[in-house]
Amino acid sequence: MTENKKLSTEDFSNVWKDDKNLLPSGLKLDLVEHLSRQRLSPEWVEAKQRVIQIMKLDQFENTDEIKILDIGCGLGIDLMFVGKEATRLGKTVSITGLDQNSTLIEEAKTLYNKEKDHLSSKVTIQIVRGDILQMEFNDNTFDIVRSDITLQHVDLSKALVEIHRVLKVNGRLITLEGGGGNLYSSDETLIKTYDTVLPNRRDGGTGIRLQFLLPNMGFEIKGSNPTAFLQTGQFLASQDKDWIKLKGMGEMLVSKGVLTDEESQDFQKRYMEACNTNQIYAASILFIIEAMKYK
Repeated sequence: MTENKKLSTEDFSNVWKDDKNLLPSGLKLDLVEHLSRQRLSPEWVEAKQRVIQIMKLDQFENTDEIKILDIGCGLGIDLMFVGKEATRLGKTVSITGLDQNSTLIEEAKTLYNKEKDHLSSKVTIQIVRGDILQMEFNDNTFDIVRSDITLQHVDLSKALVEIHRVLKVNGRLITLEGGGGNLYSSDETLIKTYDTVLPNRRDGGTGIRLQFLLPNMGFEIKGSNPTAFLQTGQFLASQDKDWIKLKGMGEMLVSKGVLTDEESQDFQKRYMEACNTNQIYAASILFIIEAMKYK
């Protein structure tokens, strides 16, 4: 094991960029599969429903046009959730979905074309490719910016500057992010390797960092809505079909010089065994942070 060498957050974030999910060995990380399996978690489904409630679309006047930006819109499922809620309430809503990945953009457009007939004529959805750190929207455009497990993949401070710019005064950021999380296992060697080679989590993760950053960047936090989140080894295994994500991380550890091939193979073997025997747990807190731009 190479001393003091770790994977960075950027190493993980890069796989979401176009053509970056194909590793040198030919192993391809299926981002569509990943996002689809993520929704198998009951806790995740419940959190998504709570996000809709916290958006409080019912509190807007019926004469208002509500402008919403969904950054990291992925498969477009949340765009449709919001659109259907706006339809139920009879609201006039303009929703923009933004993502940097062309494959996910096409998936989102396909879903929209399939389900758009379920939306009222007062609801419009536009899906565009773009960079959250350099958004091509005018200042003070949106009433709501929402983000689900997206901010952890980007430079958080730079992203908040852009979000603040495109929000109207008194507009709200509603973001679903994890924080305070860690991995636990009876296999001490597995955990030691995990802690040694992966990004430091002492900062508490994105959900915690936002608590400190937002008040200093022109936002007032209206609520954090924390929920404990515990995943068993068996569930973790169900999230990684054929262990593609684990193998991809193992390959990345070797290519970046963090582990030798032998060390990487041992790490992967231990992780799979721990999952299959339920000797591993992932624990974290899911935050749904509602923050208002006040200046």
